[in-house]
Amino acid sequence: GHCLHRRYAPSGLAVLASALLVACLLLATTLSSSASVGAAGGVAPRRSTEAQLRASPPSSRGPAGPRLGRPPCARGGRGVATQRWCAPPEDAEAAVDEALRDGFQIPVREAANRQSPLLMLPRHPSNCQVNAVLDRTETLVHRIQRGQVSELLKNPSGQNRAGGIEPEDRVYANSYVDLGAAEVVGFDYDYTLVSYKPVLLERIYEMARRHLVDNNRYPTELLTELQGYDPTFAIRGVAVDVESAWICALTNRYRVSVAFYGRERVSPEVVSDMYKSEFGAGILPPEERRRRMRPLNDLFSTVEACLLADLVQWFKDRDIAFDARSVVEDVLSAVGHAHTSGDMHRAVAEDLDHFLEPDEERRLRHLLESLKASGRKTMLVSNSQFWYVDAGMKHKVGEDWRTLFDVVVVSAGKPAFYTQNRPFREVSKNTGRIKFKPITELKPYNVYCQGSIKELMSLTGWAREADGNVDGSKVIYLGDSLFADLVEARRLYGWTTGAIISEVAAEIDVQRRREWKEAWHVLQALVHCVQMCQEEFHAEQQSENGVVNRQVPHTKANRALLDSLEALALEMRSKKDAVMNQNFGSIFRTSKDDGRTDKPSLFGRSLQRYVDFYTSRVENLRLYSTDHRFYPCHTRIGVLHEFTHMRDPILELMYEDSDESCWLDSMPSDLMI
Repeated sequence: GHCLHRRYAPSGLAVLASALLVACLLLATTLSSSASVGAAGGVAPRRSTEAQLRASPPSSRGPAGPRLGRPPCARGGRGVATQRWCAPPEDAEAAVDEALRDGFQIPVREAANRQSPLLMLPRHPSNCQVNAVLDRTETLVHRIQRGQVSELLKNPSGQNRAGGIEPEDRVYANSYVDLGAAEVVGFDYDYTLVSYKPVLLERIYEMARRHLVDNNRYPTELLTELQGYDPTFAIRGVAVDVESAWICALTNRYRVSVAFYGRERVSPEVVSDMYKSEFGAGILPPEERRRRMRPLNDLFSTVEACLLADLVQWFKDRDIAFDARSVVEDVLSAVGHAHTSGDMHRAVAEDLDHFLEPDEERRLRHLLESLKASGRKTMLVSNSQFWYVDAGMKHKVGEDWRTLFDVVVVSAGKPAFYTQNRPFREVSKNTGRIKFKPITELKPYNVYCQGSIKELMSLTGWAREADGNVDGSKVIYLGDSLFADLVEARRLYGWTTGAIISEVAAEIDVQRRREWKEAWHVLQALVHCVQMCQEEFHAEQQSENGVVNRQVPHTKANRALLDSLEALALEMRSKKDAVMNQNFGSIFRTSKDDGRTDKPSLFGRSLQRYVDFYTSRVENLRLYSTDHRFYPCHTRIGVLHEFTHMRDPILELMYEDSDESCWLDSMPSDLMI
């Protein structure tokens, strides 16, 4: 049941070489007998040429092909008879233990003569059963990398187009949502009813940089030496540590997973040291977290992250001392000034075609008209001023856009709109001036500002039950900013919330790429492999009464193998994430342990917790009936053991084998190209 590691790469360690030589000499007498058995038509399983090459010790390979090595052991995993190069257990274990004491690491082999190398897995030095698992995994990984398992390289969600709706246009539900039960549908304006081209973020960056120079007296060199807005640097959902000026990605438990200081990534050791908590959990206490971390939860805020990183890096490159807290405050203030001063709004209004995403098919108007025709009340609640909203809506929907809304509220001041009880004030549609008369009802086609959700529900009487109570779930509100638009509406008033997350379409597009799908499926195979190897470590450890006893520590070889496999998994996870964003990965996922495992990001967890459904564009709702019912994914709720019976194509292929042929030859024909 023991086998000597047949894939040790030359390490230069004298002790390892000596151990291998001794093992070879001890078994030299068996070579001729094993060759005779093979010549006499023995029952050893047939193997393909590729499998034979991979089964041969590296030292036995040469121009003449693989030479006969040690006699094989026929013990295979889960019904597979697999050749192994075996040695007496005493010699093998002694060689392994001595090599590990000298610091030897189980190597990850490299494929030769290939431009894009196949991933070569390590092997266990003495456990044939584990190596059978590694053989099967490596074969599957190679087929994935060669594109020979086409079924696994389809849509990674396991779902193709549903009802003719492309994945990037679908609505995804976190909870059950019945559109037919909704009486009111409301919308935010920025990045909800209208979407902006990336050039707007470039303009905001320029405005903020100019503000730093003109108003905060920053060096004029910044105007020419900062590179400008970089859409590939940061993602929505990161946070700024206002005390250190770090840009941080946070896990769902507020642990910092990735941090950048300027444009340079902070090492995991420094991150861990920075955020050590009193109890060693590495999670900032709530009070300190609220004081230090400024979340960046909308697309506008990616400008803040980019400008801050560029400015910090500029100071670092020139060895200019600076106070991190002051720089953070100045950058956030400068970007905020582009909004509050109206500079950004005036620039957009002067050239709407240049800044707004087009809607040539009038999809938004079609959606609004369908909602009105179905008897729904509609409302617009925006933090932007009326003249700005009016210009954009006329451009996208038409001059009569206000007829498509029962209530229009501008300058709402969300999230204060949800948390404070303020009266509404009417806005003149002609002059934009605010009127002073008290508001006792909200009339159609009029425009109001300020106000509050409490006043809104009181004056309209929407969603009121026969007993006088309000059923907030009958009000649907859609917006792009989780915390400004949606969290308080759902938490305090029970509104059904929908998030407009444009990154959904972008990430689905990335998931279609070959390099992302390959990394994802290889990662799945490696994770399964680690789990299966551990099951085999102590499979034959039995007590006196024949009961399997697995409660024994891992050997050094076992731990070294797991470390090597985890390193490969980390490499694949990093590769997968880098396709999304080379610095922070996906906006929905991150890691708490430097990439060893995936966890929902804080943004992703907030999306699950506070949002009932989400989609990439508000116009996607037009693809569904006004009475459509959205159901959450069945894996979204429940606990893990409830889904162990579900089909996992990667795991099925891990167990795919045959008693008559090697695992490579037993691949299902429908998965081969």
